[in-house]
Amino acid sequence: MNNDTIKKIRQFNRYYTVWLDVLSKGYLGTDFSWPESRTLFEIYLHPGITATDICKSLNMDKSYVSRILAKFEKQGFLTRELISGSKGLKKLKLTETGAKKAEKIDSNGDRQIAEKLENLDSETCEKLCEAMALIEDTLRKNDLKRQTDKL
Repeated sequence: MNNDTIKKIRQFNRYYTVWLDVLSKGYLGTDFSWPESRTLFEIYLHPGITATDICKSLNMDKSYVSRILAKFEKQGFLTRELISGSKGLKKLKLTETGAKKAEKIDSNGDRQIAEKLENLDSETCEKLCEAMALIEDTLRKNDLKRQTDKL
């Protein structure tokens, strides 16, 4: 890959993270950072997920996820239930309060995108979605190839 391509991709990444506002302290109008929001939302989407699964899914450091989960447990957003027969593995589930926080993240995320794209016509939105699908598909295929090549 040439240097110009790398620079273009990095430029887009810098623009997009700012555009999504992921670097703000209160992501999507919540009291959470982006990693905290994503962690809470993963538990919301996958009740019974484990901390290990969250680390793999979000490619986050185990100790960082552990601190986030401890914070959420202290705030009453989640419960941990030991999986029988495991060596300390625990299923994570949101409490009613935690689920409401995750639902707020979800609805605020929808609202954020709707507001940011409100001036685009439906044809442009469709082209944007097609470009995003191409990006995701390309990156997933590349990741799969890299994983296969390692074997």
